[in-house]
Amino acid sequence: MNESLEDRERPDETTLLALREIARRYGTPTYAFDLRRVVAQVEKLRRHLPAEIEILYSLKSNASLGICDVLADCGIGVDVASAGELATALEAGFPQNRIFVAGPFKLAETIARLHHTPEAIVSVDSMSELQRLSDERIPNSAVLRLRPDFGSCAVVPAGSESRFGFTCDELQRCRDFLPSCNLDVIGFHVFAGSQVLDADRLNEHLRRSLDLSLRAAETLSIAPTYFNLGGGFGISYAPDGEELDLARVGEELASLAARATPARIVLELGRYLVAESGWYVTSVVGHQTFQGRPAVIVDGGVHQRADMCGLHLRKKQRPPLVLNVDSTVLTPTDVLGCLSLPDDVMLEASPLPKLSRGDILAFSNAGAYGMWSSPAIFHGSPLPAEAAFDGSDIYLMRERKPAQSILEDQHHVVRKTATSPV
Repeated sequence: MNESLEDRERPDETTLLALREIARRYGTPTYAFDLRRVVAQVEKLRRHLPAEIEILYSLKSNASLGICDVLADCGIGVDVASAGELATALEAGFPQNRIFVAGPFKLAETIARLHHTPEAIVSVDSMSELQRLSDERIPNSAVLRLRPDFGSCAVVPAGSESRFGFTCDELQRCRDFLPSCNLDVIGFHVFAGSQVLDADRLNEHLRRSLDLSLRAAETLSIAPTYFNLGGGFGISYAPDGEELDLARVGEELASLAARATPARIVLELGRYLVAESGWYVTSVVGHQTFQGRPAVIVDGGVHQRADMCGLHLRKKQRPPLVLNVDSTVLTPTDVLGCLSLPDDVMLEASPLPKLSRGDILAFSNAGAYGMWSSPAIFHGSPLPAEAAFDGSDIYLMRERKPAQSILEDQHHVVRKTATSPV
């Protein structure tokens, strides 16, 4: 039985104590991650999905090394899309044969690393890339990414209008090239979109992705052994949101696994594994008004927690926890970030108690696509601290840097011929 959304929204006393202690030790703004929630999500997937379905962690959702350490220890694989992510995956201890390397084009540094990571599987996005990787003679097995021939219902769609993958029309050219290709093509990769909460629609994505892959295998006359059907499992950000019915998804995947045998099916999940573990912890630094409502200014902002995926967080996310104020008198209040940017609005008309300077707000569901998808150095901002907690145990994952750190690795330009001001 799925855990109720109400239960998931209510932080336990251990969480509250850990967040307060993290704010005390490391200041704000800081990202804090509940490692118990990360492990619980992996265990939940294992309870509801067939054992033969393999799970990859999509590292682009959060590439913090400490988070990757925990997920590698859980025994799942990893999906990476750059040389930096590949280096992180290896440092965290993900085994080579559980690494999936995707992305629309592999740059030179990624290709160089692949030569030293021969057991990783590579997703090829286009005919151009297939030719390039063949010429480079990388040692890895490959799958072809297919552009969906169906629409996507995802919040972040990647359906038939997507830029990624081979179209059906391009497969014939691919078939002509494969006999001379230096890559061993073992299967297909389809990703139809991210942040889907409706189990029936998600199941349709998965089912049609397998259908497309089987047709492609017939077109190319290959016997596939590997299908990456994407993922897109959503989590609820809104106070009244629904939770994905994972049991229904598991039933569909059992049927798909039977159809795919002897090939194996893998899923790439990011948000679903880590979003609910994360808190973005900020402090109130001042007061303002916004659209006729009282507002507070905090020391964080959208440069560290951007809404890259179009979730409308400023209007739809849950009110932040107020860690040091106990009051039942709530007023619609806006939370504004610290940037000289009109769109730096973290939350509108949220029911909050009266707040003073120094009060601490903790935004939930901040574990995915937060700092790692944000314009973090806007305004010359140093990166925030990152910490994790496992019950009462607290770990520092990234130290807070001083403002002067923004100048590290930069160099003056001293011109050989200086001109005098006019």
